[in-house]
Amino acid sequence: MNLGIITINPSFFDSVLRNGLIYKAIKNRILSFKFWDIKNYIDGKKKNVDGRIYGGGAGLLIKPKPLYLAINDARLFYGNNVLVVYLSPQGEILNKKIIFKLISYTSIVFICGRYSGIDQRIIDKYVDFELSIGDYILSCGEISSIVVIDSLIRFIPGVLNNIESANSDSFSNNGFLLDSPNYTRPKIFKGLSVPKVLLSGNHLDIYKWRLKKSLEITFLKKPYLINNMYLKNKK
Repeated sequence: MNLGIITINPSFFDSVLRNGLIYKAIKNRILSFKFWDIKNYIDGKKKNVDGRIYGGGAGLLIKPKPLYLAINDARLFYGNNVLVVYLSPQGEILNKKIIFKLISYTSIVFICGRYSGIDQRIIDKYVDFELSIGDYILSCGEISSIVVIDSLIRFIPGVLNNIESANSDSFSNNGFLLDSPNYTRPKIFKGLSVPKVLLSGNHLDIYKWRLKKSLEITFLKKPYLINNMYLKNKK
């Protein structure tokens, strides 16, 4: 998979690219990154990428022309089967269904906004998909893009040593269930013991216990997921 980043601060990603699963995927040539610095598309010495909002109000927007030029270069570089994604509070909230939609593309270009966002004309004409990681505001789209990238690369074949690890995490079962409790050695810690069923070696009993616990935890902590599962199955 090819990932392009349109940003005013490419160095924001320096540490991310040198650590964890992202580093492993790059090292194994499963994932490639390319950056387009919006500042390089600004004329003049000051390199001001921002402008005031028409109609007044607080905040600044990234100017449309440099963004357009960066997007155009990214599309020309990747060719067909590229998806341009803008990280935005107005976007669809990231979930497992969207993750699988994203990894169906050979190339994805993420637009990282700053300030109060970007000019709406860019969104209307040049963005394929608006995506949000939650109903809250961050200081920059770079943070959001890292969250999205880290969530999707787990499902790219070859990134994880065992793909079952991703399939058994929270939001398994088509994205509707939280994970069951997990334990490791020692068997007893501070007077608390590992549930006997997990020590039994009976895989069917262990599966049933984990499914029951997943349902209980999801119902207690995020009941709307159960409702979503019911509505989908009803269709």
